[in-house]
Amino acid sequence: MKQLFNMFFVIGFLCVSVSLYAQKDTVDVSSDISEGNLNNAINDAIGTGTLDNTVFRLEPYGYYVLSAEVITPQSSHLDIWAPEPGTDQFSAPPQIVWTSSTAVTKDRMFGIQGDFTMRNVWVRSADVAGAQVGTCIQFDDDPINGNKGVFEGVIFEYFPAPPSPGGTINVLASHFKGTFINCYFRNCIDRQLRYYGRAVSFPYETEGWHNDSLYFENCTFANMGYVVMQEGAEYSDNVFFNHCTFINISMFTLESGWWYKLAVTNSIWVNAFMFGYIPAQGTAGSGCFDIQRVEDFGFTVPFTDQDRRILFTNSSYFLEPWLVDWQTTSSPWAIFLHNNRRDDEIPQPQPMLNEAALAFFDSISTETGLKAYPYMNRAEIYDSTDPGFINPPTNIDSIKVWLNKKWDTNTAHNWAWNLESGLNQEWPLPENLAYTNTMLQTAAMSGFPLGDLYHWWPAEYAQWETQKDAEWANILDMLENGITGIERIPGGSIPSEFTLSQNYPNPFNPTTQIKYSVPQTGQVSLKVYNTLGQEVATLYNGVQSAGNYRATFDGKGLASGLYLYRLKADKVSITKKFILMR
Repeated sequence: MKQLFNMFFVIGFLCVSVSLYAQKDTVDVSSDISEGNLNNAINDAIGTGTLDNTVFRLEPYGYYVLSAEVITPQSSHLDIWAPEPGTDQFSAPPQIVWTSSTAVTKDRMFGIQGDFTMRNVWVRSADVAGAQVGTCIQFDDDPINGNKGVFEGVIFEYFPAPPSPGGTINVLASHFKGTFINCYFRNCIDRQLRYYGRAVSFPYETEGWHNDSLYFENCTFANMGYVVMQEGAEYSDNVFFNHCTFINISMFTLESGWWYKLAVTNSIWVNAFMFGYIPAQGTAGSGCFDIQRVEDFGFTVPFTDQDRRILFTNSSYFLEPWLVDWQTTSSPWAIFLHNNRRDDEIPQPQPMLNEAALAFFDSISTETGLKAYPYMNRAEIYDSTDPGFINPPTNIDSIKVWLNKKWDTNTAHNWAWNLESGLNQEWPLPENLAYTNTMLQTAAMSGFPLGDLYHWWPAEYAQWETQKDAEWANILDMLENGITGIERIPGGSIPSEFTLSQNYPNPFNPTTQIKYSVPQTGQVSLKVYNTLGQEVATLYNGVQSAGNYRATFDGKGLASGLYLYRLKADKVSITKKFILMR
């Protein structure tokens, strides 16, 4: 666990620290309504051999037109930076777009053969006239040093399938480490292909590439094909999503099921599999997320199912009623299928976690009676809970047209939301993914709102930053060591005080259940002691949100006798006795 913790905090945070920029020379790049200023500045540094020691600073509300692809040398480091945006138009992030020239190759905005750091920049996969361009930010393999991409406060907008084809971040690297902090993937849609418009992906039909780590914190993904895609025999070692918001994802949010170490925490998902599942095409739903057995991968990996660490906790999932109705009942395609008695071809709404994933999370070993995969866990998932977004980036009518075309004729349609705001570099952005659901506003660890705090809950984000290291330590501990048999008791109101009930059954052999109540989010521990005061078991120790809970204690391996169990939280300590009788 300590190794994982060190890896993500050193790579994820120190790489974007201000001190990194202080060690380099800064080149101020003037905004250009013409084109080529950024190309020229970078090419000059490449020509003089100073690229690694240079930071290219862009102007707030600047406009930068690429006149050619930016291709960096092997094992180099490109840094592009802008000041953090404020709340007025003239503090908007600078925007990078393409020239309208048809003579320019536009396969890659940036071809990175080493490392790339970008802060507070708006990257738009369009030309100056607003026409969408099939392009990407591509990491080409640095076989000696590996590749790192660190993006903070970056808006990635309007990226479709690139020529490769792959994702907005296109990985052709044998060792890629991607860090995305406070980023927004906005309207990354493909007009024709429902499964393109991805945040991070390997290209189609490639082999040999690998993500050592993908780390997303306080990011939003709105109007996308997929978010992370693993292709062919290519998979990712460590994938983390913390405080992220997902809305309007056309198909698999996270694909495919070859996860090794994955954590999705404190996040909110809405309409995260809009295309739906077609029963006639298989026997089980696909869901937004899948876990496949290692033996079914079809390629060799250096881990077994028992080695895998997968965690879903403190997250919510919701399908809006208009989408469910359009999938199953009111769309022209659904009506046609029903009238022709082809109901098994009607798209069906999908859950966050499919049957295969639930089998891993919930399977009990027939030999031990305990959890079969103790390091694959789900907890505090709020299903079918409407967040009540204030102003979501959703064009319902356009999405309906697009979905019906995908189900029926498979013809193209542009379903992006409010493209004019991106074309006009409107700031602040017109959407608002803060929400009104009071339960979800305190459902994340330590009582914060679920989802992206940086973009939609700025006051809470400032408070969250003061405790994020402790939160990450808790997440990594749960991922590496598993979580206990604690479950939230559904329904009921939020309790008004801490309570600890008498266990049942009592006496017991070897298991018993303990109910307790937590009236407010905070640090909670539930531990078992012998009569000498020695701790014999920890049932829970960490941050827990308000609610009613049930803990299962297994006394297997302990001697018969009297024991004590103690709930501690805030300034409260409650102790009760129970008897293990063999």
